[in-house]
Amino acid sequence: MPRARAMKTRRLPAGLHGPDRVDVAYEPWRATRSVPLRVGPSREAPIVTAREAEVGVWPGLHFGRQSVRNPDCSDHPPLRRAENGFVWGYVLPPGHKKSGWLALDALEQHLAAERIACGPAGSDFDRRDPALCSGHCDGRPLSGVASAGGRTTVGAREVYLRWSPRGTAFRYLVRGDEVRRMCRWESGAHDYTGVDVVNARWSPVGVRGWVLTSSLK
Repeated sequence: MPRARAMKTRRLPAGLHGPDRVDVAYEPWRATRSVPLRVGPSREAPIVTAREAEVGVWPGLHFGRQSVRNPDCSDHPPLRRAENGFVWGYVLPPGHKKSGWLALDALEQHLAAERIACGPAGSDFDRRDPALCSGHCDGRPLSGVASAGGRTTVGAREVYLRWSPRGTAFRYLVRGDEVRRMCRWESGAHDYTGVDVVNARWSPVGVRGWVLTSSLK
């Protein structure tokens, strides 16, 4: 893939965000039965993998259910609504700290959980009490973004679609999904491309976010 010409852009395209416009929270929910974590809100969606092993939850394991994107830095942002009976979040330790969609009917709210939900990389915050984590409202504006263009497809089996580069994931793209490049944030070996979804199996058309540049053909 030819590298994008390094033309600096002063403003991110609409629908793409830097870390200062995300500030997501999580709330601990408890699994009531064993179910797999999926790349889409459907029982037909592939199961998320970690090191080629399928990821899921078992009874008693906790799942951090994600809030809406929270650019105003509310201490208690609303939870994301379920889609087709599935909710997005991440599996808390001792399970794999992978994000994805889990069947809501296999979960129960557990606000008394001892496990703190600070996000998969510990950079978000627990919706029960922002003081439990250090990632609340600390994002910085994104700089060093270059313009990019052209359509391409996803070459990876599955890749997070993120609200900000290196930041919080909110959906998946899978191999063969088509996107339009909008801009690129270069940060060495793991740089990110801001994309607009053109045609995807498990993400709506028109959704915008950031993916690892290496995941694109």
